[in-house]
Amino acid sequence: MFQGFGKELIPFFLDLRFHNDKSFMDANRERYYREVRQPFYDFIGAMGPGMQEICEDMEVRPNKCLSRINRDTRFSKDKSPYRDHLWVSFRQSGMPNDGTPFYWFEISPEDVTWGLGIWGESREIMDAMRRKMAAHPDDFLRMLPVLKKRNFALAGPEWKKMKPPEELPEVLRPWYLKKAVYAERLDTSLSWIHSPDIVNRVMEDYRALAPLYWIFRGCVEEAMNMMEQQN
Repeated sequence: MFQGFGKELIPFFLDLRFHNDKSFMDANRERYYREVRQPFYDFIGAMGPGMQEICEDMEVRPNKCLSRINRDTRFSKDKSPYRDHLWVSFRQSGMPNDGTPFYWFEISPEDVTWGLGIWGESREIMDAMRRKMAAHPDDFLRMLPVLKKRNFALAGPEWKKMKPPEELPEVLRPWYLKKAVYAERLDTSLSWIHSPDIVNRVMEDYRALAPLYWIFRGCVEEAMNMMEQQN
């Protein structure tokens, strides 16, 4: 049963940051399982029923939702073998990481963040979102007061030279220009993670963002259908 993340979690991340090598991890693997992985697994277990209320085919198995502590260093200049932070992602079961709408929750030594987005820059998906935005702007406009009330900010890289349609409402133009898009909760406190109430905080936000999740998912499905027809 999830009781909050223990006080040992952040010190472990900091120790790993400053001793990021296999010998440290081998000597502290049981500590990792106990102080880091198991609390994250418990958190995922507590979130699971609510996530499957949002979407019945949401992946909620802990080993599928929690990021790996091992880093993939093949294409990175940073050859540190381990992460000093971990995240949880909830997405449709069986779907890849890239180009799939997902809820995330991440803890690092500096902060805790959570939100909703689409990982990776996909022109096809974002073009589908632009078409939907132009055809049904009210679907997006309804989400703006929700994001403001729950203190979420829109983020993601933008096209510099793209011009939104003139008839598009001004408040939607930042959405239209995105190469990738996500909404992130602001003003979080790392102290919140030590209470079991962090589940309620995150779950309330996730439920409020559910209409946006389904907008994103519809855009992804449209983009996939169009790519299949072209092939």
